[in-house]
Amino acid sequence: MNKIKFTIAGIFAVVFTIAIVAFAAEVKNASSTVPAAPTATSKRIQQPPVPPAAHVTPAVAPMQIQQPPPAVPASIDNYSYNPSGKPDPFKPFIVIADVAVKQQVIKKAEASMFPLQRAETEKYRVVGIAGDKDHRVAIAEDAAKKFYPLFIGTHIGLYNGKVIEIMADRVIVEEYETKKAKRVILKLRKN
Repeated sequence: MNKIKFTIAGIFAVVFTIAIVAFAAEVKNASSTVPAAPTATSKRIQQPPVPPAAHVTPAVAPMQIQQPPPAVPASIDNYSYNPSGKPDPFKPFIVIADVAVKQQVIKKAEASMFPLQRAETEKYRVVGIAGDKDHRVAIAEDAAKKFYPLFIGTHIGLYNGKVIEIMADRVIVEEYETKKAKRVILKLRKN
């Protein structure tokens, strides 16, 4: 029975000692972070209270975790950019050659459902113009000897051509092969 009493008393003494050490550590941490009382002559900004140190169970001794020092950023003054061997970020990734564009236009012409947009504008012949100044109609002939009426606003050719004016002896078509407009003049053939 005496052994049990001594064992219980020993455990109680150890737990009591650990509790006192933990309490002393908490008091030491708290006293180092408590700000000084503000004086009447100086105005201080209230800082939020610092959370107390982590609670330590009596059976475990307090451990201090060391944090790595903060990383120091590299100096910006020493940086220099060397573009050799690197791609130019302002050049397009895909370079389209004029040949490839023309092949696309030809494929588009083959797929067009409008017969006036299946051949270049210069391939059509104007064989007749009828009407007065206010309202004129032109007749165009293609290579297959088919005839098509042309009015102002009619689309013709491979490059989004559009009839903009019909005069007594010619038809003026505006095409957009590139971003800049190009005018094509189809003269009346007398035969």
